[in-house]
Amino acid sequence: MPEQSVPSPSPRPAIVGHRGASAHAPENTLAAFRRALEDGAQLLECDVHLSADGHVVVMHDETIDRTAAEDSPLRTGAIGDLTRAELDTVLLEGEERIPSLAELFEMTTAPLFIEVKVAAAATAVAGLLRTLPSGTPAAASTVISFHAAALAEIRRTTGTPVSYLVEQVDELAITTARELGAAGVGPSINGLSLRAAEAVHEAGMTVNPWTANTAAQLEVALACGVDTLTTDDPAWLQRELDVRLG
Repeated sequence: MPEQSVPSPSPRPAIVGHRGASAHAPENTLAAFRRALEDGAQLLECDVHLSADGHVVVMHDETIDRTAAEDSPLRTGAIGDLTRAELDTVLLEGEERIPSLAELFEMTTAPLFIEVKVAAAATAVAGLLRTLPSGTPAAASTVISFHAAALAEIRRTTGTPVSYLVEQVDELAITTARELGAAGVGPSINGLSLRAAEAVHEAGMTVNPWTANTAAQLEVALACGVDTLTTDDPAWLQRELDVRLG
């Protein structure tokens, strides 16, 4: 096997808006993604599921129950049991709607971290990725997932890079990521250590932790030389990085 080059840790990690700027706008809505871009995010993280009729839906949970507004015509149900037409009737906070991945591709001016929440959605996500014109922001996206099978499908059918999500970096996580041909590993910020970050970098992959919302978490990330840093509040992280790194 040819030796992989070891990426140099970035002195200033790229800011990733977690579900958009979810500290300031309803998560995983177009409003949250727009706010994240306004607040300095260089990438947007979104979560995707598959509707009953095969549409890629941007939402974190398996159901609409937590995020549906009190006055929504439809307030409960599993995404996988609802059609896109039914999901279109759901109101979120701020009168936002549940976006499709295609809509997010169209509006974004930055690449995405697309988290595939259920492995069954990978094929449909891959199909959408293959339609993207080269040179567009969305075409430079990365697919992320805890499901190795989902990432394997993306790697098999597209040229889109993948990053393997884990709670904590261990030998198995690095082995799995390398077998997938992953460009990165995404551990929980609370499970990140300098030794773990060094091991990922030595394996030729980037370190993409989630989700940093406190000064203490930021200190850990910077000490570990992470490449990207996911946060609910991109404006806060932008200010903190300006103070610390200039």
